[in-house]
Amino acid sequence: MAKYTQSFKQQVIEFYLQHNKNRSLTRQHFQVKETILRYWINQYNHTS
Repeated sequence: MAKYTQSFKQQVIEFYLQHNKNRSLTRQHFQVKETILRYWINQYNHTS
């Protein structure tokens, strides 16, 4: 499994939020799997 930096995860979440929470667009832009993106979003939602 690929390791992603905290900085990269933050960029992904910021992009997701700036683009009306569009997961499909975010996945395509950063080329990450849906399951990983959902996990990061859930983490963000539970910590903010």
